[in-house]
Amino acid sequence: MFTFTYYVSVLTVIIGGSAQFYTYDVINPAQTTLIKWLNQTYSSRGELKTEAELNMVWSMIVSCVAIGAIFGALSTKPLSERLGRRNGLIFNGIFNVIGALLEYLAKPLSSPEILVIGRIILGVNMGLTSGLVPMYLMEITPTKYRGSAGTCHMVAVAFSDWFSMLLALPEVFGGDETWPIAFGFPGIPAFLLCCILPFCPESPKFSLLIKQDRVATLNDIGRLVDVHEGQQMYEDLIREKTNSDTNENISVSYLFTSKELRMPLIICVWVMVAQQFTGAAAIFAYSTNMFLNAGLEPQIARFSTLGISIIYFLFACSSVHLIERKGRRVLSLFQLSTVTASLTAMSIFTWAQAYYNINLASYGAIAALLAYMCGYGIGSPIPWMIASEIFPTKYRSSAVTIAISVAWSLVFIISLAYLPFKQWVGVSASYLPFIIVSAISTCFVYFLLPETRNKHTNEIAQDIQFRSDTIRRYSLNILPSVGSSMG
Repeated sequence: MFTFTYYVSVLTVIIGGSAQFYTYDVINPAQTTLIKWLNQTYSSRGELKTEAELNMVWSMIVSCVAIGAIFGALSTKPLSERLGRRNGLIFNGIFNVIGALLEYLAKPLSSPEILVIGRIILGVNMGLTSGLVPMYLMEITPTKYRGSAGTCHMVAVAFSDWFSMLLALPEVFGGDETWPIAFGFPGIPAFLLCCILPFCPESPKFSLLIKQDRVATLNDIGRLVDVHEGQQMYEDLIREKTNSDTNENISVSYLFTSKELRMPLIICVWVMVAQQFTGAAAIFAYSTNMFLNAGLEPQIARFSTLGISIIYFLFACSSVHLIERKGRRVLSLFQLSTVTASLTAMSIFTWAQAYYNINLASYGAIAALLAYMCGYGIGSPIPWMIASEIFPTKYRSSAVTIAISVAWSLVFIISLAYLPFKQWVGVSASYLPFIIVSAISTCFVYFLLPETRNKHTNEIAQDIQFRSDTIRRYSLNILPSVGSSMG
């Protein structure tokens, strides 16, 4: 059914282009090593930094990736429509190679500034990757296998999470002299992507609905699937082309002003907000610090961080099967409810340990964090897929741009603000914003997110309209009764 070229295309993209969180997570277990290097570097310049100043520099090094990612996300629409999905990924791979090289050179050149610049460039790569990779994978795959293709991306992301934390351990490549190897590693698979992907097909959807080239479309489909599957895939594309005028130049602002697109936009943005307010950005960036707060020794804390990353990866792998069997909506509800319960337990256990000195509470906090990773891993692919599934092709790149920009803006805010916020309110209270938003998001998903499994965009649009109309009618009916009872 699928051709050899299809598998090469998928493997090339997920290995070379899905390490979007490697750069974000690699810094976690290397925190002690990097702060020591920063202190030595500034001291050699005659600049003595206080602990508070070093913490601020550290927070900027952690969060500057998200600054680049915001710019990368905002570039998703123009890049994907001008260069195409495949060529956009190749262009993006070049950013990865350059950023990784700069990170590698930061220590030999004794320059924290070069490290920051390299991380910002890699951030641009991450922002583009967040939109381009799932878009390309889902557009080269027939509708009934679309969810599995999109999930493969997040499985690769989960793999890069724990792999980055493995390489960055002081016992591996996170030592005083070897950490540049761990930081520069993403450039290797990105270079391979730049070499292999030019020989892979473009997205058939891009060829037909954006370039209006039927010959190129048929050629792309023929290189991806067999004749039977290719015929169905082409008919689906023709149907989608008939239902939309893709010659129209759709701006990002149009999604905010169009009545029929407003609710789908709210849904895809909110599920992304929900994903970020699960606290994942803070946990992946500062989990070692969290384990230290729970009373673990530094080495055990680092290996515990690696352990929870492996758990996240294993449960993300299970989502490849579950996402087509159970659907997106069910897994999203499971993720958000599990995360809400786990964060609540973590808050209670850390509070008990801090104020009542209950040593066993630290083990409860660790168990809650493990449960968190199980729930988060199962539902982690869904928000990155929703925009590509609920919007027709002509709106898709704009919707993905908005959703990914919101995601990385929140990653920046959360990763920059979490440590100061934790110092202000205490460890246990620092989880409260995540708990509140996750609980609200669970209700939102239950009432408004439709099931998108094996559905075309017009079917999904009808489901969204039905749900929003039902809620509107219910609100109109209940408000007068509330007013009369108050009267």
